[in-house]
Amino acid sequence: MGAPGGVGSAAGGLAGIAQVVAQVGFPVVVAGVLLWFLLTKFQDTMLTITARMEANTDAAEHLVAVQGDEMAELKAQTVELQRQSGMMQRFLDLRERSERQKP
Repeated sequence: MGAPGGVGSAAGGLAGIAQVVAQVGFPVVVAGVLLWFLLTKFQDTMLTITARMEANTDAAEHLVAVQGDEMAELKAQTVELQRQSGMMQRFLDLRERSERQKP
């Protein structure tokens, strides 16, 4: 004896699938499968996007830290250049003074 709706007996889960298709119709089953597929793909895509955003956040945090270190180094170099400029100016002043004192 077959399943209701005129579908013959099938083995295991295939009988359940055949019964659902017979009861709701093939287009509804196809639409349900497509919807399920799209939702699982959407979820996978969203998980991928969130993982990438987290990685981008970590990279941006690292970039900000590196730029902070670079800024500190540039400030230190500026101070050193100012110190050296001051020394050069004193050297030139002393040299001009010594040249003026020569007869």
